[in-house]
Amino acid sequence: MRVDRRRIDRRLADTYEEVPAIGSGAIVLFRYASGEATQSFDLSELGLSRPLASAYAEAFRRHHASASPGTRKQCWIALKTFARFLATHDSVVELPDLTTDLFGGYILWLDALPSRSEKPCAPGLRYNRYQPIKALTEWIARQYPKQLPVRPSFPFNPFPGRHDVSPNRHRLSGPQLKAILRACYEEIDAAWSLFEAGKRVLATPDGHEDPDSLPHTLRLMNTFGGGVMPPRRAVPDHLGRRLHLCGGHDQLEKHLHATSDCLAAFYIALVIQTAGNADALRLIDRDCIEPHPLVEHRVTIDWRKGRAGHRLKRAQRRSFDRRRPYAAPNLIEKLLAMTAPLAAHAPAREGDHLFLMRSPSHGIGVIQRTTLYTAIARLVGRANARVDAWNAAHPDQPRIMLPPFNPMMFRGSVAIEHYRASGGDVRVAQNVLNHSDASLTDRYIRSDQARRIQHETIARLQGLMLAWIQSVPTDPSPAAIENEPAEAFGHRCLKPFTEPDRRCPSFGGCLACPGLIVPIDAAHLARVLSAIEQLHNARAQVDPRRWAMLYKPSHDLLVSEILPDFPAELHVPARAMMAGLPPLPALE
Repeated sequence: MRVDRRRIDRRLADTYEEVPAIGSGAIVLFRYASGEATQSFDLSELGLSRPLASAYAEAFRRHHASASPGTRKQCWIALKTFARFLATHDSVVELPDLTTDLFGGYILWLDALPSRSEKPCAPGLRYNRYQPIKALTEWIARQYPKQLPVRPSFPFNPFPGRHDVSPNRHRLSGPQLKAILRACYEEIDAAWSLFEAGKRVLATPDGHEDPDSLPHTLRLMNTFGGGVMPPRRAVPDHLGRRLHLCGGHDQLEKHLHATSDCLAAFYIALVIQTAGNADALRLIDRDCIEPHPLVEHRVTIDWRKGRAGHRLKRAQRRSFDRRRPYAAPNLIEKLLAMTAPLAAHAPAREGDHLFLMRSPSHGIGVIQRTTLYTAIARLVGRANARVDAWNAAHPDQPRIMLPPFNPMMFRGSVAIEHYRASGGDVRVAQNVLNHSDASLTDRYIRSDQARRIQHETIARLQGLMLAWIQSVPTDPSPAAIENEPAEAFGHRCLKPFTEPDRRCPSFGGCLACPGLIVPIDAAHLARVLSAIEQLHNARAQVDPRRWAMLYKPSHDLLVSEILPDFPAELHVPARAMMAGLPPLPALE
């Protein structure tokens, strides 16, 4: 059966058509996918002329349609700052007035803008007030070339040094991170025990308890709130006495679902373990756990990061061994259970998130940044009170106090700890931070401790090079070098070449050479013991099949055939000499 279809016109237009505006006026309204309004900005409040307000409103509306609420808020703050600058230029009323000189003056004005402490603003802050204006102006120039015939140009890097690490940047040390994790685990255990107790009470049939008892009041609140704790204003007055006898509204809420205090403990533990960005983890989804494709007892946690990848967004991933009781996947599973009652009542746009709470003013939704930081401050106070009590009861086992911190410190602090534990390998920190470029990782690990590790590594490598240079023959003539014995594994080979241009086929596997001669002295025994120790260490790190194929024959020859030839009285001086030997290369 043939159906008549209208042909698609694929011809290119000969004339330029003006882009129609989305919406109208100076009010910029953003909506969720469901159609519900999420953010509204009125550019008429900025004091701009009508042409400028309409143009920047249209650019704001189109350019940030898919941006996050936080990015839109930063753009709005930048627009307010730009409006303050334009208030000093009465002649800027039309789009052609947006010239290169005008934006050059805006950069100079930002450089002179004082902060709250009456000092110049940081380069990063000035950049955040400049970059959104640049992006919106370039959008206007592209979409409306007739209204802005002379396109303004912008300098490439108007605020150099915005990525420089401040010498006063605060990082948390390893003991401080462990103390923070210990406090979080204590809070998590306490919150989980209350939640489990509440589940047991709700699973028990209602008996003839005292109406003022905790089980009866908890069932009543659970029924009244539909599975969640009802707001204070919604609780009838005659139930206020019962809530007071059961510990209060907040205490009873902990038996039904997660609260802001317990969310803070889970959040800090996950940020430290994953080394993720603070705000990206606050918005992590509930379906963030995936089984590891190769290892049975490991699982992968992934989350979205808005700035990860320019055109192709990359998920942030870390794998964990779930056999550890406080591993991140186990904490997430507990939090999933504690927020399940809230997810059933959350709006569709936020029900897929993990860190849900019931707010008296905003209802059920993702915990706000200010609420989270306030809960973290309370957590630090409670933890330090417990530390004071512990130190008073155990003066011989003191614990350190929790320092003041914010979640943005954890990513760089964890990266530095991994960098230090790896002996100065930036690739380890790069893998932890999910960075595609090691130069970006370097910004996180710049610190006095990192510089000390770098200097120690350079000094060690220089010492190895000097030791190698000093061991070369003093006579540099070709004849002397040709007759010099070749270095092999644990000894010197007197005849590395069977023919003038042909190397011995057994070179490199010289332990099995029939002409092998090992002098019986402490120096050679020290080298043999060092080689055996290196092979033993590699056995625990290298794949067993690879170790058996490459290193087991040499290990067996050293242990069973060469080592027994040395007398026992040489072992003590030989082991004393091992510390002075150059380190052997790592076996892979």
